[in-house]
Parts: sequence; C-alpha cells; structure tokens
Amino acid sequence: MQNPSKDIVIPKENQDILKVFVQTMPTAVAMLDDQLRYIITSNQWFTETNLEKTDLVGKFHYDVVPDIPERWKETHRRCLKGEHIKCEEDVFIRSDGSTEYLRWEVLPWYKTSTVIGGIIIYAEHITERKIVEKKMEKMLTKLRKSNTELKQFAHMCAHDLTEPLRTITNYIHLVEEKVQTDDLQDIHNYLNIIRDGATYMRALVQGILNYSQMGLYKPNKALINLEKIIKNAQITFAKKIKEKNAILEWENLPEVYGDMTLLTQVMHNLISNALKFNTNERPTIKIIAEEQEDFWHLSVTDNGIGIDKKYHATIFNIFVRLHSKSKYPGSGIGLASSKKVIEDHGGEMGVKSSLNNGSTFWFTLPKK
Repeated sequence: MQNPSKDIVIPKENQDILKVFVQTMPTAVAMLDDQLRYIITSNQWFTETNLEKTDLVGKFHYDVVPDIPERWKETHRRCLKGEHIKCEEDVFIRSDGSTEYLRWEVLPWYKTSTVIGGIIIYAEHITERKIVEKKMEKMLTKLRKSNTELKQFAHMCAHDLTEPLRTITNYIHLVEEKVQTDDLQDIHNYLNIIRDGATYMRALVQGILNYSQMGLYKPNKALINLEKIIKNAQITFAKKIKEKNAILEWENLPEVYGDMTLLTQVMHNLISNALKFNTNERPTIKIIAEEQEDFWHLSVTDNGIGIDKKYHATIFNIFVRLHSKSKYPGSGIGLASSKKVIEDHGGEMGVKSSLNNGSTFWFTLPKK
C-alpha cells in the first residue's frame, strides 16, 4: 500500500469544511465512499461529465454512469487498495456511439491514517480541444502534402514551359534569317510552328492556373444527378463521337453527393481521354456505378490503346504525357486535376489497364 502521508487524510472535524470546499471547486471532482456511492461533488462535475444536475448523494457511481468502461472500474478497484492513478488523455466511447476525451485522476481518501474511506475522482472534459488538435493535425498534413506538390509543380512548370518557349525562340531566329532571303513559303511554315507553340503554351498556362486554384475553396456539395452530367457530356462530345463512330453507354447511375461543376469536369476529362486514346473502328466507352456501404464506386471503361502498368503510378502527376503532342494533343493536366477533385471530395482515384487492352479509370465518392 502507498504511504498514506502522500494521499488525502480526512479528519472528521474538517469534513463539513471540506464539503463546502469541494462544492465550490472550479474543477470537476467527486468524492465516493468505499462502495462507490456519491458523498459529494463539485458543481463543475456536472458540466464536465455531461450529467444532469441532480442530488447524487448515496447513489452508486455505476448506476449514474452505466456505460462506464471496464478499465475504469479496474482503476477504481486499484485505488480502493491504495493506488493513485491518473491519465492525461483517455477516450470514452459512450453507449450512444459518441466519443468523448477526458483527462482524469483517481486517488484514495482515508478515514484514518490506515483505513481507506473511498476514492476521489478528478475529471476534465477535453473533447473540444482534441477536435481542434485533430483539425490542426489534418491541416498540417494537408499543408505538408501541398508543399511537396508545390515543389514538384514548380519543377514541372519550368520544364514544360521551357520547351515551347525554346521552339518559339528558335523559329523566330529562322524567320529573321528567311526574311533576308525573301523565302515567304518557309516564313509561312515557321510562323505556323510559332503559332502552334504559343497556343500550346497558352493552354499550359491556363491549365496551370486552373490546377493551382483547385483546392482553394471547399467543394459546393449537393445531391446531383450523375446521369445528367453524362448526357451533357454526350452533347458536348457529339461531334467527336460521330467522327470516331463511338458508343457511349452507361447504366445504374445514381444521384451522388458532390460539386456539380467539378464532377462534370472529371467526367469530361475521362470521356475525352477515352475518345482521344482510341484507334478502334468502333470505340466503346462504358460508365458503371456500384454501390458500397459507405461510398459509390464509379468506373469509365474503354477499348482504347491502354496504358502500360509501369506508368500507372505516374499518369496522375501534372504534365505527365505518355505520347507526343503531335500524335495526341493535350497539356497533361486533365488526370492530375481530376484526381485532385476526387480527393477534395473525400474519395480516391485509380486506373486498371494494360497496353493495347483498354483502360478503366475508377473513382469513389463518399455517400452523404
């Protein structure tokens, strides 16, 4: 048994004074007898423990708090044998499923120098502080991820913007040389190349601007009709679908919870890629939604050229291109921005594909 001199000894003549002191304490404290019946509590006890403010004297602690965890009961038994136990942070799962965070301390009190009369419990509700800490931790994790992405972003920007600038500069020099020889045909060709370079560079800059602004605001989520988004995409890509003799199919498309504008952008990117990277005489794109317990699993499957498995981990990085601009035009930003949109919605995005065997781009969206 612990040395009683280090614990609380309560002389009988001071009990009335102690009761007044306990009741007016600014902290949550309860004094129980050796049968764990309430003797007295501070007024703050009701606030910190979310108990209804009633007369608890004589009531059994476990009747008042019926969902008290077994580990706390063990703490009480140990303290009734003389131990002094405290915890700086503990999780309390209530019977209704709610979670509370508490800081507590339990120690024995003594009728005499050797006889334990019961226990004293100190408690502090720290749930709000923990919620703030978790939010801060989440924000810091997001910030660290953003910083990493920013470094990669800056490197890729410098690389991809340098290429069209170099092309434009080189051909301007060639134009200057041809001007002196009056070779108008070559000048015309060079100017077309310069214009194409400038157009590509403008697309890159616009893509960078759009990508950099993503995540700056919280998605404006609402219950939206996914089939409506696909029908709008069918209208948007009607010319390309007709030119390529393509088929766009869908089934079991639900209403999902998300930002209408951003999810439209995602579906347009995926359908556009499915049309672009497809050399079949009859390109086919199929969109399917599967319901899971907590989320929707959506997939866009095509019979296109497919993607080598060694590129699956990198194709969602900004500016990553697997083909030349002349063969398949584009800025290399569509998949990166789509993945970012899905992650901002709390979902995930990935791909299943192999070379020459089509691709399935999938993503998840949590239910409301």
